[in-house]
Amino acid sequence: MDWKAIAEPWLRVEAETDAAHAPVLDGLIARAGLHRGQSVLDIGPGGGVSLLAAAKTVGPTGHITGVEIAPPFAERALARVPGNVAVQVGDAADYPFMGREFDAAISMLGVMFFANPSRAFAHIRTALKPGAVLTFACWGAPEANHWFDAPARVADQVFGAGPAFNPNAPGPLSLSDADKISRLLNGAGWTVEIDTQDLFLTPRGGPEEVARLYMTVGAAAMRMGAEKAKGTLGKSHRDAVRSKLIDVFSEMTVGDTVRVPAQVHYVRATA
Repeated sequence: MDWKAIAEPWLRVEAETDAAHAPVLDGLIARAGLHRGQSVLDIGPGGGVSLLAAAKTVGPTGHITGVEIAPPFAERALARVPGNVAVQVGDAADYPFMGREFDAAISMLGVMFFANPSRAFAHIRTALKPGAVLTFACWGAPEANHWFDAPARVADQVFGAGPAFNPNAPGPLSLSDADKISRLLNGAGWTVEIDTQDLFLTPRGGPEEVARLYMTVGAAAMRMGAEKAKGTLGKSHRDAVRSKLIDVFSEMTVGDTVRVPAQVHYVRATA
């Protein structure tokens, strides 16, 4: 896996995606109920924004451990966090935890990529103290998440129909079905509560700036990358994608603010 190639575009738009996902993170921290002095596991923290929020909540007497599979994200996270945060490179699905060491666990959009989610959630449970809670946020129904489907529709309009969505493959929407989440976690020994919320993501800038973000990451950017690799991407394609993205996000603009409809499952699983 070329983690550097995967991470590089996301790190370029870190500030923009952190801003867009702020409502998701706020909802996660509010539901996690972390308190001062706790030892907390953060699963798949990416560039570290959730680590910062958790560290602030537990205070200097608490401790946060992030387990991040992509070395470039782990390196960036480590550069951002205070001294009571450790960042380990590894896959939480099989990371060598030191027994039931954590008072709580969180994850913001980081648990949807496990190759074997049943086994991964069972393994994570072994790292939490009895009765501890794993709180995570994951994307809900694809059709309710325009952060994904709007750029995908633009790409289909410009390049033709892309690959069909596979809800069983690891990826950002693999846990979009709340019933599937319950089955996976119950089967791994957790007691589960799911709170599904419709909200708005808050990217920076107007439609032009949001379109620029989606020329860098997301479904449209991925399709352009695939066309470039085939030698079939021209300036007219780029211009068409940009123009259509601006139109799409203009329709989501209220005043000077782009508000992107989203649906998020907030999951509380008790060990």
